[in-house]
Parts: sequence; structure tokens; C-alpha cells
Amino acid sequence: MKLQSCPCCRGKAIFADLIIGKGSRRVKMWQVSCSGCGLSTEMDEDKRYTATRWNRRQEYANLKMWVTLLAALLPVSIIISLLLGNLMGISLIS
Repeated sequence: MKLQSCPCCRGKAIFADLIIGKGSRRVKMWQVSCSGCGLSTEMDEDKRYTATRWNRRQEYANLKMWVTLLAALLPVSIIISLLLGNLMGISLIS
């Protein structure tokens, strides 16, 4: 599965396979990390899931940015609406 470049520094992303546990409890875990800045995913047993999480990282960051921006603008838009309503003679209090 192809890995996209790092969303932070555009460095090369690489897979790491790690063996966790001892004896019969040994489990192979996967992690994707950036060779440039060291950004990485959490470890997971499914290689394809780990790659998908890495490749969608930028999409989630963009979505989070827009949600944060809209949440910040909502109170400002309410205040502006109330002020404009006052200027036009519209009042919420009778």
C-alpha cells in the first residue's frame, strides 16, 4: 500500500513492524512514521488500517481546522447580528 508524504514536513513515510510481547503472546504490530520529523501513527495489528490512518491524517487535520474556525466565528456572528439588529431598531427584549 502506498503511503502519502508527511502532512507536516512532506518527508518520506515508512512502515515499521514491531514484535510486541513474549513467548506465545507475541504480536506483530505496524506503525507508519516520517523519516524527516518523526511524526508517527499509533501501533496497530492491521497494516492496511495503519496505512489508511496515515493517508487520511491530512484530511482529518483539514476538517478539524474548518470545524475550529466555524466554532470561533459563531459567537462573533451572533454579536454582529445583535449589533446590526440594534442599529435597525430590532430588539430581543420588549
